[in-house]
Amino acid sequence: AQFPLTKDLTAKFDLTSTFNKTKYTLEVSLPVSYDASKKYPVYYILDGYYAAAIAHGAHRTLQFENLIEDVIVVTISGPEKTTSEWLINRWPDYTFSKDTLNDVGAAKYFGLPVGSLHSGKGEEFLQTLTKQIFPLIESKYSFNGNRGISGHSLGGQITAFLMFKTPELFNRYGINSSSQRLWLNNEIRSKEKNYSATHKEYNAKVFLSFGSLEPKDAIEDLRYFDNQLKSHYKNIETKFVEFADETHGSVMPAMLSSCMWYLYKKN
Repeated sequence: AQFPLTKDLTAKFDLTSTFNKTKYTLEVSLPVSYDASKKYPVYYILDGYYAAAIAHGAHRTLQFENLIEDVIVVTISGPEKTTSEWLINRWPDYTFSKDTLNDVGAAKYFGLPVGSLHSGKGEEFLQTLTKQIFPLIESKYSFNGNRGISGHSLGGQITAFLMFKTPELFNRYGINSSSQRLWLNNEIRSKEKNYSATHKEYNAKVFLSFGSLEPKDAIEDLRYFDNQLKSHYKNIETKFVEFADETHGSVMPAMLSSCMWYLYKKN
């Protein structure tokens, strides 16, 4: 009763990308005490198809307990209506490199039609994000210049990639259940290595997580990535969480809540 989901605190926007012609839906939840005369960080969460309801609910709950700072939460969904459509739609958006082997293998694993997964269109999604989604949200609401982004699985992979491709865009990252080792022989590791050769500081908070029932080699690969961040950069804050007795799918609610809490925890 104290935190009703009113029209004043939530909103939904649709836009069609001029870069990849995809329709996106943005769902927004504002801090309960939102005041247009003040300025707020914006936290973008990928895979709104499954994440939207959980993420916006977690936002309200964390506010109710006064655990997080005031932040505007935005989930990003594609036009999908089914899980199969969601898997197909996210595949090009969240990958910058073409990996045909993974395209074919993942389609078979998920029971999708042969040839339905096409990787390597991340640049078009990034252009949509920076030139359409950011301007829409950040001109409508009072934005303080600080952005966060988080994703799960392939969404976690693009989040890690953006740390080194566009470090100026975000200062808070959620990298969750991201099997980086599987994509082009772990290109994320080479991206980070190249970046660290010329950068010794990284002013950011990073939350990394896996479910304990996910593949052990994937968990250890992400744990290694976390250790590299800590050893290579000053001013970076990271937290690695292994959620007990959780699978790749079941971990999503706990991950969404814990990630938001860590990234925006009140000091």
